[in-house]
Amino acid sequence: MNRLPFLQSAPRLLALAVLTLAAFSLPAQTPAPAQAPSATAPALAPPSAANQIAEPPAPKANPDNAWLARTSKLYYSSSKAGLTGFDCDAHPDWQTLVTSATHSDPLPADDPRLTLFKSIKVSIHAHMKGGSTIDWTDANQVNPLDQHSIDTLDGLHRTVEQMLEGFLQFWTPFIESSIVPDSANGLDITHTSTVHTIHAHQGDTELTEVFSPDLILEQFNVNMNGTSIKFAPSYKPTPNGLLVSGFRAHVVPAGTPPDQAQNMDVDLDYQTINGFPIPHRLNMDVIGTGKFNFTFDGCATSTK
Repeated sequence: MNRLPFLQSAPRLLALAVLTLAAFSLPAQTPAPAQAPSATAPALAPPSAANQIAEPPAPKANPDNAWLARTSKLYYSSSKAGLTGFDCDAHPDWQTLVTSATHSDPLPADDPRLTLFKSIKVSIHAHMKGGSTIDWTDANQVNPLDQHSIDTLDGLHRTVEQMLEGFLQFWTPFIESSIVPDSANGLDITHTSTVHTIHAHQGDTELTEVFSPDLILEQFNVNMNGTSIKFAPSYKPTPNGLLVSGFRAHVVPAGTPPDQAQNMDVDLDYQTINGFPIPHRLNMDVIGTGKFNFTFDGCATSTK
């Protein structure tokens, strides 16, 4: 079997969108507290009513802060729920992965390549604040592998690791509800009868979020150093708020003609572990490249 021609760049490009969230978390500048008068300083006489200087009126509250708070409450937030991470065993659908990536007929059930792949154990260690890792363990202890098998597994290892790490990087901000900022400071927020828009611009990065009239996020668009990344998330209602259930991603790398854009469809099913929604099935279709489907089980959660 030839080395599988997996796409290497799509997860990295999609994960870049996470960096733009820093524009939403810039700390607001708070004035330093006024210093108390020195104990040795002479007391000042109160001014007479004739020469009192009127204090400036207090600044008006930004109504967009209330709009952001109202919007944020609609979405499930793992951060507010107390989830900090989770660990799961990940089971790739090797049959679909190989046949879709090589555009070949399905492999027979007794194909030695499937036996080789099934000796691999994959585990994910997800951290909601970033730094997630993937473990890859070869359980084959019977027969030594030839160089061709070693090269094939090495290519699979890199591909599976990049796909899972890329998914966790662009999924966690949505499950954490980081996509709705806490403050309108530094943002351009507009409202019409048909759409609400949040726009941030910092250096060579621009981010635009588009919400429907009922405050559902419909577009999450990033332009970073000429690379355009457009997410179209989907949500499902739960008793604890809207839970992201998938993405449609359209990526145009810098200098790439629009007709050579990379497209990815991501669909998610969840399982409930210790009261938290944890991915159970993940289907990632990199259009024209391959389908990367995973099932997660044996999960444990970490909390604050």
